[in-house]
Amino acid sequence: MNKYPQIPELLEQFMEEEGATIRWVTVQELRDRFGLTRYQCNTVSGFLRRLEFGTFGQFPYIVSRIEHGTIAGASHTSSSRYLVQHRSMQRRPQPGFPYPDTVKVKPVSSDCP
Repeated sequence: MNKYPQIPELLEQFMEEEGATIRWVTVQELRDRFGLTRYQCNTVSGFLRRLEFGTFGQFPYIVSRIEHGTIAGASHTSSSRYLVQHRSMQRRPQPGFPYPDTVKVKPVSSDCP
């Protein structure tokens, strides 16, 4: 993150442009949208993985789920997609009102990368 401190701002901009509070995001989408290099994409991927296990300062988004797969038509190429959601959507247990431990999300079609 030291070399590319703008990565959180790019992700936030991407989510706001899409008008989404929750959506699947791939590093390739961010690379295409912002013209990132492969090296920068490694940093983006690391940042998204970091968001799965905790927050990043006052950053308004978290990653609630990561799915790994392969890219159709490419041999031995794996890809991950990240379920990015606004922190305000994160459910917190209230006394006397239990919440499930996982976020329920409608599955997306299998033709998505």
